[in-house]
Amino acid sequence: MGDSDLIIRQAQGEWETRDVKLIPYKQHVEELGKRFKLIEFRERNGYYNTVEAEPNVQPWYHDIKRFLKTKEYPEQASGDQKRTIRRHANGFFLSGDVLYKRTPDLNLLRCVDAEEARRIMYEVHAGVCVPHMNGYVLAKKILRAGCYWMTMERDCFSLVRKCHQCQVHGDLIHAPPMELHPM
Repeated sequence: MGDSDLIIRQAQGEWETRDVKLIPYKQHVEELGKRFKLIEFRERNGYYNTVEAEPNVQPWYHDIKRFLKTKEYPEQASGDQKRTIRRHANGFFLSGDVLYKRTPDLNLLRCVDAEEARRIMYEVHAGVCVPHMNGYVLAKKILRAGCYWMTMERDCFSLVRKCHQCQVHGDLIHAPPMELHPM
């Protein structure tokens, strides 16, 4: 597990290491790997940065929706949590069974759960037109489409970082031509 898919896949032998500068590092990793008695490979990552849908789990807006509908708090809620739910509820509007987020310019954004949020992100990011925009633009485009969830911007940035086509065809990171030396 790590933050560089390239290094992980090269160390596992899935991808070939072509860069002359990286070959000694790969050899060193292979030598270190021989010292371990057991190495487990998992099919799933150990962590996720995006919104995750779990079975039988209420959506993120469940408490706010329940408060707007019945003025009831969750049973285990403390005083601070009740105050937070009341404060958050001021920014939302319940129409029938659909919860909307109020915006400063009086627009309403439909609140979506984790599974729908993931589907919307993938469709807008790599859908029919395949624009592959950056995370900030992706979040703003989803807002213009009228959808909302609490962790939208963070999830959009995470999706763009994990998108293989964006990494291959994206601009190079602006780095200085030589190493910086602190004074």
